[in-house]
Amino acid sequence: MQVKTVKMGMYEDYDRTNLFYIGCGFKEFEVFPLLWDEANLCQIYVMSLNFQGERKCT
Repeated sequence: MQVKTVKMGMYEDYDRTNLFYIGCGFKEFEVFPLLWDEANLCQIYVMSLNFQGERKCT
């Protein structure tokens, strides 16, 4: 599964979103600097649907 959000460090509100995804078990995959625009770098997070560990979405 993948999600897109604004890269960590750009906006405080999106930093909380990034931390939520990381807490759910998502891993940073790639940043697309021009997908939206230069002020909103697009961070892609991915997570395997076969994940066997414990997920704590906080």
